[in-house]
Amino acid sequence: MSIRPKRVALRFLLFALFGLLLEVFLSSIIGFWKGDITPRGHTSVWMVFDYGLLGVLLMPMARPLMRWGVPLPARAFVYMLAIFAVEYVSGVIFTALGMQIWNDSWCRWNIHDHIALDFAPVWYALGLIVEFLYGKFDAMALVAVRGLTADDIERIAPE
Repeated sequence: MSIRPKRVALRFLLFALFGLLLEVFLSSIIGFWKGDITPRGHTSVWMVFDYGLLGVLLMPMARPLMRWGVPLPARAFVYMLAIFAVEYVSGVIFTALGMQIWNDSWCRWNIHDHIALDFAPVWYALGLIVEFLYGKFDAMALVAVRGLTADDIERIAPE
């Protein structure tokens, strides 16, 4: 297998793990906000696909927007819309398969219980940092695929 598919797969995995961690953290905060003094975060392994897709789909969306000179705040809005679209489609698919991975019915502005516009500030904030994360995760994936060690990297770029 060439480097590119491995790099994409690792980037998918890194975004998936980051997303799961973020969701556990945010669900803990929401629990605390709702009055649970011992909030426990939660997620589903199925969310790996939603979060991992961000690592695959981001740059094909970002590169043209950057080339056209679209500023980061506007790109973040586009990314937020893409996150909502992936979340909605996966919610429909999960529901069709008889799985309820999340329930946004408690949210004031939920759409068919699949997405909640209440989370727009969170997804927009993620949109603001996702290009930065992409660069870091892609570099980590490339280092892993190339089999570089810490010593190799220090030789290339000493402190």
